[in-house]
Formats: sequence, structure tokens, C-alpha cells
Amino acid sequence: LAEIRNGELPVREIGFTGGEPFMNPALPAMIQDALAGGYRVLVLTNAMRPMLQAADALLQLREQYGKQLAFRVSVDHFQRAIHQQERGRGSWLPMLRGLRWLSDQGFQVHVAARTRWGETEAELRRGFKVLFASADICVDADDPGQLVLFPEMDESADVPEITTACWEILG
Repeated sequence: LAEIRNGELPVREIGFTGGEPFMNPALPAMIQDALAGGYRVLVLTNAMRPMLQAADALLQLREQYGKQLAFRVSVDHFQRAIHQQERGRGSWLPMLRGLRWLSDQGFQVHVAARTRWGETEAELRRGFKVLFASADICVDADDPGQLVLFPEMDESADVPEITTACWEILG
């Protein structure tokens, strides 16, 4: 944050990701620092137990900073069995509990899902719309900013490589 200020860099949002960023017990304090610096904060989380252990601190941050703080929860698929293929057995209910808690507490919540199972975007959005309605979760499945559908990497595609020369270009 000091480097951003000192360099007068045009940063508006700070993102925290992991693994699971809430595995770091200092995360609430780091979020506080970023918010206090006037930045928006996006936390990418699986919304499970480590996040809920920080519930009191998160509620205080919501009270103080409101919509400056947003969460993007990983929900690989709207069907429990398919989500658990990716995240492991027993991961569905804790994720759903955390996602519902964020929604119930009035946090700005987005969901990140994957497109690897062959459904069309419309089918995925319909499936998530049903899930969100049945679980009483305030996420608009039709809004691409609230339900982000990530495509799978194509290993056969020729893509540009990022090299150390990129840093030279940036100075």
C-alpha cells in the first residue's frame, strides 16, 4: 500500500486471493488497511470455516466501509455432486452456509463458477438462478459481474508468453 501511495499509482481496487486467503489470520487487518487507504477490496474465497471464523471482524468492516468490500465465492457448479468433484466431498454445505451468511449480512457478493461441463452459458445461469433462489442468496445469476463464468484453459491454444522482458517494458 505504501508503494502504491509513494508511486502515485492509479490503483483503485486491492484483491486478496489464495488458496484460501482467510487461512492467514492477519487477513481482516490487511483488508482494514486497504479499505482505510480508500481502496475497494475484493476477497476471493471459498466461504468456508476460515472465513466464518473472521465473522465479527468482517461485520465491523461492513459497518465501516459498506460496499467498498466485496467477496467472490468459488462455486464450481450449481449441482452439489459436480461442485464436490472439484472441491472435495463435504465441501458443498459449508460453502453454501458461508455464501448464505455473506448474503444475509448484506455484503456485496459475487460467485465464480466454471464452464467445463459442457452446458451453455444460458443453462449455467438458469441452474445458478434456481440455486440462488432456493438458498435465498442475493446474487443475480443473469448479471455477468455477479456470476462470473470462467472458461477452462485450452492447452492446445497458442498464447503469448510472459517473460522477464515484460518487466523491462514496464520500467
